[in-house]
Amino acid sequence: MARYQLEPGDYGLVRFAVSPLTELGNSLRALRAPASYPLQAPWYAAACRVRDQLPLDVLSGLIGPNFDTPDLFNPRVGVPLTIDAQLAYLRDQDLRALGADIEFAVGGIPRRLGSSGRSFGDRLADALAAYWQLAFEPHWPRMRATLEADVAHRARSLAAEGVIATLNGCGPGVRAESTTITAHILGHAHDDLTLYTRGRPMFVVPSLFTLSSSTPLADSDPMVVYRSIGQRSMWLDTSGLEAGAGLLSAHRLRYLRALGSGQSTTALATRFGVSPSAANQSLRALAAQGLVRARRSGRSVIYERTALGDQLADLRT
Repeated sequence: MARYQLEPGDYGLVRFAVSPLTELGNSLRALRAPASYPLQAPWYAAACRVRDQLPLDVLSGLIGPNFDTPDLFNPRVGVPLTIDAQLAYLRDQDLRALGADIEFAVGGIPRRLGSSGRSFGDRLADALAAYWQLAFEPHWPRMRATLEADVAHRARSLAAEGVIATLNGCGPGVRAESTTITAHILGHAHDDLTLYTRGRPMFVVPSLFTLSSSTPLADSDPMVVYRSIGQRSMWLDTSGLEAGAGLLSAHRLRYLRALGSGQSTTALATRFGVSPSAANQSLRALAAQGLVRARRSGRSVIYERTALGDQLADLRT
């Protein structure tokens, strides 16, 4: 649990905002534990399609065992909330400050960032820019629309009910009182962290990749992250159909649905009138995306859906 102590007038400095870099960092949780974020299964399936191109040697080193991420992902006062501006800010940061931030949250620095060559900040920003371009940029308009709709909802609440009531509407993980804002952080249930706003602006940021709420774990710029509303409909296209099917491809979605409680390659090949090798190729691709798993039954190999595959298979057409 983290508790911010507010000074008089600090509630007037609370700002709801969408931060692309914060969301990029939070998404590392879904890369590590996709089943915990079933509403983002279509995004994860799409990210798996480019997984071999992602700088995973850096990304995996930017999230700790309790799913903590460094404060470098947090929005900064005076830095525009665009991915280009936020990455440019990282490039200008002091090597020691970035390194200490990562070590504090994760316990060590990714080996690739510590190699010789370009500056630490440049290598870090390059890796995050590649991740953004491959796994986020194609889907960011849909994600941003959901997050901005949440912020618009909070703006209406601010006008009607005030800041304390609005913060208390940000889910069970956030509690606001007259002089404090408390965030319950998963993985830190027994910690009791006190932070201070000290007259500084506080960002309050919705996220698609948090299960409760979070804050910085050190005296960084004040920020609270909470779970965004509207996620259940975010992958619907304008006709009301599930857009996740397009991310997976209709061909692979057909195989995913046909598995039921489990099917062999031969049975699926017969069903769809294709060769066993063609069916096997599709099933292996689904397995690489974490959507199916194989088990042996006598002389046959049976493919069945994972929990994540069940989520993605349950799409309306």
